[in-house]
Amino acid sequence: MNQNNTLTFIVGAALGGVAGYLLFKHQDEIVDKIHELEGNLNIDHNSLIDKAKSKLDMLTQNVQSTIERYTHGSDTKTTDEITAIMAELSRLREEVQALQSS
Repeated sequence: MNQNNTLTFIVGAALGGVAGYLLFKHQDEIVDKIHELEGNLNIDHNSLIDKAKSKLDMLTQNVQSTIERYTHGSDTKTTDEITAIMAELSRLREEVQALQSS
């Protein structure tokens, strides 16, 4: 059992040494790839905020048309539905504010 642990340690140390050597040898390529990935994944926060604003505007228009339909239409008026819509609208406004502040 002790020989098995020693063998495992030696193999692990050898693999770690080889991995360290390869990392050291190819560090410039690895750093370049990391920078390339960072550039590709760079998210423009302003466009994200603009998209959130446009979605909020769409939702606001939908809510307004729904409220007008309930208040001016012949549909039965349910305050629970309007309250739920207004709560969702408030939640989305808070999310947009959180996005703007970050």
